Amino acid sequence: MHYPDFNSYRERLQKDAVLPWGFQVATTALKFGPEGNSGSEPLPMNLALIRLDEPSPAFAGVFTKNAFPGWPVIAGRELMGAPEAQGVLVNNKVANVGVVGGLDASRHLTSSMAELLGDKAPYFPSSTGVIGWSLPVDDMEKALPSLKNTLQSDSILPFAEAILTTDGWPKIRSYSCGEGRITAAAKGAGMVGPDMATMLAFFLTDIDIPRNLLRDILTEVVDESFNRISVDGETSTSDTVLFFSSRRRPYPGDGVFRGALEETAMRLAEDVVRNGEGTAHVFRVRVSGAPDVKTAVFLARAVVNAPLTKTAVHGNDPNLGRILQALGAACGRISLALPRNRLTMTIGDIQVLENACMRLSAEDEKVLSDYFKFSELPIPDPGWPLHEKTVDINLDIGIGDASASVMGSDLSKEYVEINAAYRT
Repeated sequence: MHYPDFNSYRERLQKDAVLPWGFQVATTALKFGPEGNSGSEPLPMNLALIRLDEPSPAFAGVFTKNAFPGWPVIAGRELMGAPEAQGVLVNNKVANVGVVGGLDASRHLTSSMAELLGDKAPYFPSSTGVIGWSLPVDDMEKALPSLKNTLQSDSILPFAEAILTTDGWPKIRSYSCGEGRITAAAKGAGMVGPDMATMLAFFLTDIDIPRNLLRDILTEVVDESFNRISVDGETSTSDTVLFFSSRRRPYPGDGVFRGALEETAMRLAEDVVRNGEGTAHVFRVRVSGAPDVKTAVFLARAVVNAPLTKTAVHGNDPNLGRILQALGAACGRISLALPRNRLTMTIGDIQVLENACMRLSAEDEKVLSDYFKFSELPIPDPGWPLHEKTVDINLDIGIGDASASVMGSDLSKEYVEINAAYRT
């Protein structure tokens, strides 16, 4: 897909942004002065709400495996046992992690939201932003009535725009599912190496799917999509994927539902990588011939996260040595012997390694360097993705029948600059 200008990208977003039956969203903005902030000017914060018309027992969630999770994650895990849910209240700018009273703050705000709307079922809290800042509860609570006044059931696009932090553009995907649809929005640009990214994703459907089945399928799909991407290999304290069903349309069967969810999640996860902080290239490493899927994922992720691989891709340099050292080092860490005479590597359409020997001619190197350049995105980004191209690296280690892919982004000086000045 190619987007020559912002309007062409926004046109695609608007088509995907149609809400399933039974949902409303609202957004508002406020300003606050965080404790410990060295700046003198108040900072902007957005609040965003997803509300079910009627509370639903069909909801699911997958949360970060970071052992120091944010308070909204802790509250969200507790709410998984609730008989019904009403939706989710999201704020950007402040992650609500590692602060005194953070759990009470999340609970108070969601309870106030429910009371204001006359809802009996609970709302999930979800926060993203700076770790170590406290939520400005009073300022946020004063802004809640404006959420009530701006509820609409047409589009999730305002919600997707409101939850952004260092993201360059909103991310939305949608897919038909029987008589209904799945619509999803996500944010995430840095601290993305989900292991369940600051990744948040919210899925909505009007398909009537049983709660336990929804939870089983979501967990499996998250593992095959969001758990196989990486911007910087870091697992956020706030990573959350939530799924709500309004139960308005008949269930089309496991195959149809799973296929629609997989398509939506895979495309949304790729969008997160493409919008990674300082990203100029998206590249996909596929490891095949592995003894099992777990090993294939481990090896592919090791190659994706290796700084030398990431910098080579960023420099449009098809440096096979960088990739081979990352693969070999990862195999060494798990004591996996590589049968060198079976190992092959393909970049794009060119096989560059066979029988443990490189086959990269000067002509091939020029072709591959151009292939990298062809897949490049501009830095800084213009506010939308110009295209959806990837650099594809395929490694067959010749041991077994399992395979897996991990998608990542290159490493640029802009990534360092963004994160060096994140708070100051």
